[in-house]
Amino acid sequence: MSEKVLLAGTNVRNVAESARKTGWEVYALTKFADADLQIYCNEIFSIDDDAAAELVEAKAEELGAKIVLCSGFETLNVKGEFLCNDPQTVLEVTDKLRFYRRLERAGLPFPELLSDDESGIVKPRRGGGGEEVRISKSVPKGYVKQKFIRGLPCSVSLIASEGKAVPIACNLIYAGWDKMNAGEFRYSGNLTPLVVAEEKRKKLEELAVEVVELFDLSGSVGVDFVLSDKPYILEINPRFQGSLDSIEWSCDVNVFEMHAGAFNGKVPEKPRPKRFAIRAVLFSPRDMKIRTDFTGNPFFADVPNKGELYRREDPLVSILAAGDEVKAVERKIVERRDLFLSLA
Repeated sequence: MSEKVLLAGTNVRNVAESARKTGWEVYALTKFADADLQIYCNEIFSIDDDAAAELVEAKAEELGAKIVLCSGFETLNVKGEFLCNDPQTVLEVTDKLRFYRRLERAGLPFPELLSDDESGIVKPRRGGGGEEVRISKSVPKGYVKQKFIRGLPCSVSLIASEGKAVPIACNLIYAGWDKMNAGEFRYSGNLTPLVVAEEKRKKLEELAVEVVELFDLSGSVGVDFVLSDKPYILEINPRFQGSLDSIEWSCDVNVFEMHAGAFNGKVPEKPRPKRFAIRAVLFSPRDMKIRTDFTGNPFFADVPNKGELYRREDPLVSILAAGDEVKAVERKIVERRDLFLSLA
């Protein structure tokens, strides 16, 4: 009999797909029941912030399922059998101010925190995806301000188990990618693998391992950086990351399988990338109503339901592509963007 897993998150399609491919019986509690999510789940339940904890606990007990808290719900205060980092642990490491203070005590590099009279990059203490990030002098309550460092946004994805972390991929982060209608610092996808000199890649991996082991995290974990004169640590994601698709397409691995194995004490061998792969997030260029069912097309994921209404700048669909050269893969992404918008 297949093991059961209950995924709870704002959007869980990538995790559901990875889990189903490795034989798990998958159930999802989510805000966005995308059309293709139904392919990978035995059942999907709608979730809202007010009743989320009670619903997760009740469904997990009813199904006899292990709980995986995904993006947007990783700090949800629930009880049950976890196949993810404990939400109380996650609550500590995702508070950016506490996170940076811990990094400082450990002597690890991060963009300097600034005083009130200096202009810098302002971001929420909690949250990710580049949402509500801006350059400013003023710092609203619940935000932090740091020195703005120009450089390459990137990440290291790792699998951690019993105090040991193994890097499985270095990824470019697309932030504010205009071809995806993403403004400012908004997360708009990943490229795997990251194209940098070997010594820089090794430094990124070494720092990422040090951070993950410092906080004693388990399973799939990501560390975000800006790579300038040296790597600066931006944040940690103690859950599945948006790079899951690009890693699996690039390395021919199953990230959920490695994640689940980590909770049984298994540390994977570091995979080798076989090709370049991109998962891009397209934001709606206008208000639009979806006319076409794209379910089953292998180049589109997080597929909107036919008849659904989207507002300008809403996340619309993920676009996937792979190949031997970065520029060629980026061209495929743009071509598939144009195809999607012409048919949607």
